[in-house]
Amino acid sequence: MSTLNKILFAAVAMCMLYSCSPRNIAFSTDNFTNPLFYQSLPVILNKSLRIDSVITYETTFEEKPYEGYYVIDYSEVNARNDNNILHYKNFKGYYQKLYLLKLVTYPKDSVIMYFSIKYNAFGQCIGFGPSYIGTIDEKRNLLFFNAELYPRNKKNNYSLKKVRVPLALFMNASQLLPGNYINIDKMIVEKSFEIGNNVVIDIPRIFHDSAALKFEYIDTRSMK
Repeated sequence: MSTLNKILFAAVAMCMLYSCSPRNIAFSTDNFTNPLFYQSLPVILNKSLRIDSVITYETTFEEKPYEGYYVIDYSEVNARNDNNILHYKNFKGYYQKLYLLKLVTYPKDSVIMYFSIKYNAFGQCIGFGPSYIGTIDEKRNLLFFNAELYPRNKKNNYSLKKVRVPLALFMNASQLLPGNYINIDKMIVEKSFEIGNNVVIDIPRIFHDSAALKFEYIDTRSMK
């Protein structure tokens, strides 16, 4: 899958219907404060640093039934979005949680990660979406990711590894309030300086929802 397709999968999140039962994965967000999870970051970032705590922002996409041209269809939308959603019966489908993890480091830096986890209707982890690492510029309301990551499992101990594919992904925030929320309204995939090679993903236009990628502050946790 190309980098662009992975980004579109994470941003648009429209195709999480499964024809078979995926296996469960023994992963939890407790890994976000486990030093083993980040043990490769000094090599990936090419700098020496210590992670003291993790500031977590989260948003959720849920599979919901909606009316599409007089038939019931299913799609993933932000859990807070109720536009055109049908409520004729209780429904619990697949969902995924998207995270922005701001790493509080020594020496002080501006490292941020995007991480996504997929769940079945029973709340069991069944896989991961794309993950990225980069920097956050709070003054410019801008996140820049220059490397793609994946979680490697070794005897149920997860650690992040780098994908050897070039990446230049910008996320523009219409609103960025540290300790409150980060609302992403545009994603720019930069491939080159040639006209037509760079892609702009307009989140409100795609979802008809100005808060489709609004990450709410969850907590700040110290490393274990």
